[in-house]
Order: sequence, then structure tokens, then C-alpha cells
Amino acid sequence: MLIPILAALQAAAVPLPQAAPQPAPADWRIRPITAGAWTWRNAPDASEAVFSDSRGVQLVIRCMRSTRRVSFSRAGLLAAAPIRIATTSSERQLGMGNMVLANDPLLDAIAFSRGRLWVGASGAMPLILRSAAEPARAVEDCRS
Repeated sequence: MLIPILAALQAAAVPLPQAAPQPAPADWRIRPITAGAWTWRNAPDASEAVFSDSRGVQLVIRCMRSTRRVSFSRAGLLAAAPIRIATTSSERQLGMGNMVLANDPLLDAIAFSRGRLWVGASGAMPLILRSAAEPARAVEDCRS
């Protein structure tokens, strides 16, 4: 009697794999931009572009100067949950840890996107963000 209960508890404790974020919808470029604002902040060994809205911080693009890596994190998601980013010229799902090297072409696509970018992740509403200087500044800090 105890063995089936233990097996059921163990099965319940195993986290289910998260579905990969869906590709950006074809019409994301004409959808309304998510209300909110970008800010930039300097931290020890880091430079961050932070997008916040009325709910708080929604996206952080963080440059770790010592490793020359740029990470992306969404509010309310596990760090391992994959993020998909679409710009007007590029679309890609980020790899393990949602991190890229500072010279990754995706970062240039974000900096030079024509007015907006799309950030999606499984289990979260997508963000449609206006292009801004703050992400470009964080990336440039990683490159210099």
C-alpha cells in the first residue's frame, strides 16, 4: 500500500518539461507596443537594460563585463525557461540559460531593429517592445 503512494508522490515531484516558446506571430510588427519604459543601470561588473511596466520589471538584458556574455531574463519565469526574440531582421530562440556572447549578431539585430522587438517565452505573455538606446548601451558596455 505504501509503495503506490510513494511512487505517486515521486511522479508528482518531477517537474514537467516546459514547452519551447512559439515563433513570433507574423503580425507582431503591427500589434500595439507593450506600455512601459526602458532604463539603464550600472552594477558592479554589469550593465543592464531593464524594461518595466505597471506590474514591475518585465525584462532584463544584462551584460557581464568579465565574461563578455549577455543574458536575458523575464519576470516570473524560471531561469532555464527558453526565451525567443524576434526583431525586424532576425528571430531566434536563445540557448541554455538565455545567454549569448557579446559579439552575437542577434544583439546587433536588437539594437538596429526598426522600431520594435518581440520577446516571447512559454508561460508568459509576449512583450512587444519599442527599440531603445538602453539595450544597445548594455551590449556596447560588454563589447568595450
